[in-house]
Amino acid sequence: MSYPAPFLDYCSAIELKFTSLRKSVLFLLWGAEKPLKAYEILDKLLQSKQSSKPPAVYRVLDYFVESGVVHKIESIQSYTLCHAPEKQRATEVLMVCNDCHQVHEVYDKTLRALVQKLSAENHFHLGHDAIELKGLCRKCCPASEAFSSVMPQESEK
Repeated sequence: MSYPAPFLDYCSAIELKFTSLRKSVLFLLWGAEKPLKAYEILDKLLQSKQSSKPPAVYRVLDYFVESGVVHKIESIQSYTLCHAPEKQRATEVLMVCNDCHQVHEVYDKTLRALVQKLSAENHFHLGHDAIELKGLCRKCCPASEAFSSVMPQESEK
């Protein structure tokens, strides 16, 4: 399993420092099918015979979140690898599936401008500007159901 070139280029550009624990955590997140909670990461580390303690795992996760290579999904208290960290200048929308907890990343510069404008108008110092949307992904909700609630019905036109 190898990381895509833009991801590695980004890590190199920001001079991300890798300890053995950081490499292991990144590898686990890269191979995960869904976001992982910190204690799930710790359990996987212990299963692979790498000793660690919760504070060390949280420090690694905080380091990666601060660096922009990992997303913390606040609504489910889990972490997932950012698949396009080089795009983080745009506001990120994290679409989180309520059933399978898959996360789909979307970046939008127009949305970022709107969020910054709203923050400035309301004298609000914006921290992290990821927006989480909760719903059902394509796998968990058939397309006909997913769009019937957002598309206008014939009688509404």
